[in-house]
Amino acid sequence: MAYKNPEDQRRYALEWLKRNPQKARDAVRRWRIAHPAEHAAKNRRYYARHKVARNAHNALYHREHPEVVRAKWQNYRARKREAEGSFTGAEWLALVATYEGCCAYCGAAGPLEADHRLPLARGGSNLIENILPACRTCNARKHLLTEAEFRARLASERGKNLQSD
Repeated sequence: MAYKNPEDQRRYALEWLKRNPQKARDAVRRWRIAHPAEHAAKNRRYYARHKVARNAHNALYHREHPEVVRAKWQNYRARKREAEGSFTGAEWLALVATYEGCCAYCGAAGPLEADHRLPLARGGSNLIENILPACRTCNARKHLLTEAEFRARLASERGKNLQSD
């Protein structure tokens, strides 16, 4: 229905949106698919106008959700190495909960890092099945070893420590 008064037109449009939310979402979705360049340009203009507020919002979100940042970083590293797979922040939190917030190698509690059982550099994937939570010390010591190689190294070091006692 066409209105001569722009305010009447706007009011009618808002009422229609309230009555037909799914139709409105579908129409927007169709427009975005049909006009990807215009949609991208609109997003760039929005972010350029609201840069400071968006950066502050993103910084706050990242401080409150470090697991998301960790997962994004690991996924970025995996893409650089062209490794298959990725994992989400929720999958990481579930894995950490499985290990009760402790390192999978030494059992230390505290800040944990994602460690690849088979390192990315040796052809490992970035799927959650190839990830273990590890403390910084164990992750740095493990370096390019596989999980089995590193556990064997830890066992031999424990054996040497027991013999010297």
